[in-house]
Amino acid sequence: MQRRVTKRQKELLRIIYKYIQSSGYPPTLLDMRQKLNVSSNQAVLDLLKQLENKKLIKRDEGEARGLKITSLGFSAIEKQPLMPMMGITAAGFATEAIAQNEWLALSSGYKKYDNVFIVQVSGNSMIEANIYDGDAVLIKEQREYKSGDIVLARIGSEVTLKTFIAKDGRTYLRPENPACVTIAITEDTYFLGKYIANLGKR
Repeated sequence: MQRRVTKRQKELLRIIYKYIQSSGYPPTLLDMRQKLNVSSNQAVLDLLKQLENKKLIKRDEGEARGLKITSLGFSAIEKQPLMPMMGITAAGFATEAIAQNEWLALSSGYKKYDNVFIVQVSGNSMIEANIYDGDAVLIKEQREYKSGDIVLARIGSEVTLKTFIAKDGRTYLRPENPACVTIAITEDTYFLGKYIANLGKR
């Protein structure tokens, strides 16, 4: 059973939420210390540890400002999930995706998803899957994929959105537009995540 979230823990969660929403980055220890009006970093670190133990946040110690609010964390403060917005990916020829310091609030229907991000699509190679030029799509990071999944794939330094096909001993990325060609999967192909939903034009 989930332990009760204290008023102070919720206060820090809200600070992290507002900071990410406004700046695109999680707050630093100094930012959190000032907002909480405490004099030591240890007080902040103790609160962060409590939030982590309750699975309200995730921390990546190897990454600067490596803080993420989990689905439980969003629920605890009754906020819509914040998802990072990436740059353009191609639903046509592969193109480079660029990380942006922009976070979008999603409807409560997506609270169950962790490790997700949003990518804006460029091109029309996925139109038969109802994914169109300019659409924002929700992508979930995961380790395993099956044939028929729509995936965000990195090919060398470029990124594309296609349907993963594994059939008759062959693996390739298939567009959902008969006018477009398939893309062979090579040792340079890496799956970044699985398509979850089309959020439409943003």
